[in-house]
Formats: sequence, C-alpha cells, structure tokens
Amino acid sequence: MYSIENIIQTIAWIGCFIAIFFIPRNKLDKAALIFFITQLFSWILGLTAVEYAWLDYPVREFSKANATSFFFEFLMLPLIVVFFILNYPTHKQFKARIIYFVSIIFVFTLIEFFMERYTEIIKYHSWKWYWTWISMSLTIYLVMVIYKWFYKNKNIFSI
Repeated sequence: MYSIENIIQTIAWIGCFIAIFFIPRNKLDKAALIFFITQLFSWILGLTAVEYAWLDYPVREFSKANATSFFFEFLMLPLIVVFFILNYPTHKQFKARIIYFVSIIFVFTLIEFFMERYTEIIKYHSWKWYWTWISMSLTIYLVMVIYKWFYKNKNIFSI
C-alpha cells in the first residue's frame, strides 16, 4: 500500500513531466536558462537549510546520497520559476505585478505549510513558513534579474 507521501510525490512527478510539454517551443532557450539558474540557487539554499538542521526531508529521493529533496530542488521549484517568469505580466501595472508575485509565492508556501503539517515529506525544525516565502521570493527575484540581464531587458531590477 502506498503512503500519502508516495502518492503526493508520484502525482507531483507526473505533473512536472506533463508541465514540460506546456513550455512553448520558441521559449525553450529562455526556459532552460531560468531552469538552470533556479537549480543553482535552490541547491545552495536547500543544502544550507538541511545542513544547519533548519528542516528535514524524511521522505525523499536518493536518501543515501543527499539529505535534501532532489525532486523539489532540482525539478519542481525550477519548473515553477520557469512558468512564473515566462508568464510574468511585464506590461501590466506595478500593482498587478506585485499581486502576481506575492500570490504565486503564497500559494506554494501554503502548499509546503500543509505538507509539513500533515505529511512526512518535509519537517520544520527551526524553519518557519515565512522563511519559505522569503527564500522563494529572493530566488525568483534573483533569477528574474539574471534573466533580464542575460536577454538585455531594461529595468533589470524592477519587479
């Protein structure tokens, strides 16, 4: 019998695999840049959080090789950021961009909060939900800045 953790992870793996096919072909180069930059930052943050015992991933892939969640750090978060940036409302008013930024990050922080509370996928020790929100915000913002710089967009530091 599968545990709830295995069911959640299987559904998430399938969802991520399917999501890859929704990246437009003409934006694959941009998606790849976003994906790899996000992996860099999420890997550093994820390993730091686990090594300092701020949080723990009791149910994870490659448990003998790595204490962090391979799926979240290397696939799920980078895919979230790819879709976040490729669909970013750059030509909307500042208020709409802030609402987009805050609401998307809020949804994923809320999902992690409930996964921490009701499953064994992630367990907080000294980590709090707001650290997830802050770290995701900073990661996405830094990736956006690098993305805008790489593609020579104006106002690289604006949201």
